[in-house]
Amino acid sequence: MKLKMTRHSIQLKLTITFLLVLLPLIATSLFANYYSQRVMYDQIYERTRGALLTTLEYVDQLVRNMDQQTLLISTNPNLVDVWKGNDSPLEDELLYDVHVVQQQLSAFTNINSIIQEAAILHGESGTGVSTLQGSMKWENISEEKWFADTVKAGGALVVHIPLITDSNTNDHLKQGHIYFTRSLDFFNGGDESNIIMLVVDKSSIEKTIQNLYSTTNTDISLYYNGLPIIENVKQSSLQNSDFYIEEQFGNWSIKFQQSKKELFEQPESIKKITYLIILISGLLAIIIAWFVYNEISKPLHIISSALKKFSSGMLSFNIKHNRKDEFGYLMNSFNAMAMAQKQLIENDYEKELRLARSEFTLLQSQINPHFLYNTLDLIYSVAIKNNITEISEMVMNLARFFRSSLGKGRETFTVEETITHLNYYIRVQQIRLIHFTVAYEIDEDTKNIEIVKLILQPIVENAIVHGLGRMVYDGELIVRAKLVADDLHIEVEDSGVGIEGQELMKIHEQLAKITSKFYLNDHTSDYNSYYGLKNVKSRLKFYYGETADLLIESKPGIGTKTTLIIPGSRRNNR
Repeated sequence: MKLKMTRHSIQLKLTITFLLVLLPLIATSLFANYYSQRVMYDQIYERTRGALLTTLEYVDQLVRNMDQQTLLISTNPNLVDVWKGNDSPLEDELLYDVHVVQQQLSAFTNINSIIQEAAILHGESGTGVSTLQGSMKWENISEEKWFADTVKAGGALVVHIPLITDSNTNDHLKQGHIYFTRSLDFFNGGDESNIIMLVVDKSSIEKTIQNLYSTTNTDISLYYNGLPIIENVKQSSLQNSDFYIEEQFGNWSIKFQQSKKELFEQPESIKKITYLIILISGLLAIIIAWFVYNEISKPLHIISSALKKFSSGMLSFNIKHNRKDEFGYLMNSFNAMAMAQKQLIENDYEKELRLARSEFTLLQSQINPHFLYNTLDLIYSVAIKNNITEISEMVMNLARFFRSSLGKGRETFTVEETITHLNYYIRVQQIRLIHFTVAYEIDEDTKNIEIVKLILQPIVENAIVHGLGRMVYDGELIVRAKLVADDLHIEVEDSGVGIEGQELMKIHEQLAKITSKFYLNDHTSDYNSYYGLKNVKSRLKFYYGETADLLIESKPGIGTKTTLIIPGSRRNNR
């Protein structure tokens, strides 16, 4: 699990490293995109602002032109005298003069195409003449606000922009028109309130700002002294996503509104492409990091697997490869190391193994079998001669036990033979101690399984000496043999005094240290503690491998059970 987390950590570090390499490029791209949009925004703003100011100058020039035109008309004696001193200019004797005035006004409007209508109105009677209507009658003209403002202006130009309410209450004022008015003959300071009126259609002004409409969603509003000439922009509809400019020139002001989405459509496309490139670059960085990680992790996994196999005992394992890089050098080094270690281990292990076997053989041969047999036979003959039954039986069993243990040159016996030999030893102990019985529970399928000789005698000896021998009443010794999941289990159970908890814990600690190399490596100061048990477990490990084991269970006052486990993969059947 830890190794897996380490691999993931390396992969994460590689991915972060590649992304960090891309980070300056990403930051530069984003900054360049933002900066270009900012520059473009400023340029569009300045260009649009300049166009708006130019438009305002143009429409202001229109007002100045109207000022000059009305001034020329209002000071023209041929036009002014017709209206001076008359109660009504439309009297019969003045019709010709009025007709001449109408012709002059028509000629004037023909020259100035922007002027839709020109009219002169008599303030006292409300009558007048118009280039479009001819003679006209304006009821209650003196009560009109625009009329009062014109008279009050004292000859100055007055611009009147009708509102919706004006159009609804007055047939002469149209909302789609702009009215420029001035008093006639104001230089002579007369008391008569006659008015010259020039009418300009708003559409003619709208034409002047048509070139400002870059898209269909562009809205422009034009105001004169705060009154709307053209009104498309609503202040309440303005949003943060809108491009908005407001400029003023003289009495004129203009508002420009356009959607930023349309204005920056191309930069936004470039921005999206930039984001797409960043995303693709990030994905490529992750893919490349994964590829590089695999190129590193695969050989590392091969080397790690080889180390595991070598440590598990596969000393001949070599890594086969065709790599010429650093990993190839590392794999070659591993192969060389494995070969050297194999030779070293085999040489040392075989040497120590031969030494261990020779020591064990020497231990067995220290007792001269012939001398031992002859001596026991002599004792047996003397016991029979003197009719000492117990001694004769004890000597006979002891002789049989040693003959089976030390003779015939065999290292293994079947379970059935081992139990027979073991019974000789137990019979000797029964004669010595008297107060215990023995029972054998040997399964039929275990009798022909071969085990190392003398493997049970130390266990039985411990059970008799340390368990049953300390009892003041009769005890029982049970020897069992059975197969558990193809493993041979041999149990030696006694009903003796048992083992105290602290002592049992020490035994478990000592036995836990024993491996298949116990004979070779363990020469510590406490080697002689529990020597019999250690010897049995070390022989089990030595002959049957690490999966073989010796288990001890005990309860004080109840008894002890010792179990030998011989794995099925390492045992032989006769």
